[in-house]
Amino acid sequence: MSLPTNSIKPDESQDKMPALTGIRFFAILHIFCFHLWTLYDMKKEPRFENILHDMSYLPDAALTYISHGWMSTSFFFLLSGFMLAYLYWGQDGKLSIPAKKFWILRFTRLYPIHFLLTIIAFITMTHEQLSMGIDVPMLIASGIATLALMQAWYPDFVPIWSWPTWTISTLVFLYLVMPFILPMLAKLSRTNAIIFLCMLPLVSLIPTYIYSLYFPTGSTPKQFWQIFISSTPIFWLAHFVAGILLSKVFAISRYNAAFNEGKKTWLAWGDLALLTVIGIACVPGIEEPFKYFLRHGLMMPLYMVIIIDLARGKGLFARLFSLPGMGFLGETGFSIFIWQNFVITMCWALIVINPAAGNHQFMWAVIGMILISVFSAYLLEKPLSKWLRLRLTK
Repeated sequence: MSLPTNSIKPDESQDKMPALTGIRFFAILHIFCFHLWTLYDMKKEPRFENILHDMSYLPDAALTYISHGWMSTSFFFLLSGFMLAYLYWGQDGKLSIPAKKFWILRFTRLYPIHFLLTIIAFITMTHEQLSMGIDVPMLIASGIATLALMQAWYPDFVPIWSWPTWTISTLVFLYLVMPFILPMLAKLSRTNAIIFLCMLPLVSLIPTYIYSLYFPTGSTPKQFWQIFISSTPIFWLAHFVAGILLSKVFAISRYNAAFNEGKKTWLAWGDLALLTVIGIACVPGIEEPFKYFLRHGLMMPLYMVIIIDLARGKGLFARLFSLPGMGFLGETGFSIFIWQNFVITMCWALIVINPAAGNHQFMWAVIGMILISVFSAYLLEKPLSKWLRLRLTK
């Protein structure tokens, strides 16, 4: 992997992309709000009719935007590949640290709190799952897969214990393969890397195209196949690789001190791309299978433009997402994914206790999620991860 000769020690440039850390928080929060909207919009028993009722007070455009939170998933995986390449792609084209240490660094942040919350889910949800007719072998198998963050590989496992953490399950796969991907991508010339990067949106659309042949517009696919096309880890590999290649093509690395030293303009192509994404998310009536075409490939070029300009600090949104406090919130992203199921379960429970709680539930669910994620990230996950890393990397 060739980089400009103007390089610095890795430790000196770790926070040179604050806007990307900031936007990551809002992208993940968008996904969380989408999951809340799913509860609000789904068919429910009469006793749950008032759940998240305050979402009905939102303007139509805002509610539509929230209902399209699935768009932010593809941005998240693309951004993850880019940021990990920035941090860990060494000048020799390999990981800058041993693969074992890389995996320890990533997994010690994810697994401990996830493990704890999954155990809590087992304790609080087993009776409800049995009453819904799920047999014991399925509960056990899905429980083991969820604990191991492997549930995304089998669609029927995904919704049983902690549906939102399929994203983390996919990340685990991407973390595992990253040390093997980097040397192969490093061998590409810049020209070949650009060609490959342009091809990846089309590659990513292949599973969706096959899905659309079996389930065209107007059909009613089973939940199994909807989860399969949405959550299977290998289907997100193209987004992850595209993020990595962006780092190579535009020489954005923590070893390169000059990548964001250009003029900081007030308007950039990234601003226009982000406004376009927001505009698309506010369009009502996006249905299957077109939504999967958007999610799995058509939006990728827009996301690439956004990431590059935010990384370089160009444009109005780069300034906004670099404001004080944005980085602090951005570090809570994994916590939001891990705690989502707990917050969603509390929404169900509160409606049973007090149906009137739904009149303010969305507001408090969002506020509560932010507070919980901040507490978890800084007082639980980071200290525990550091403690485990010190013992596992001796």
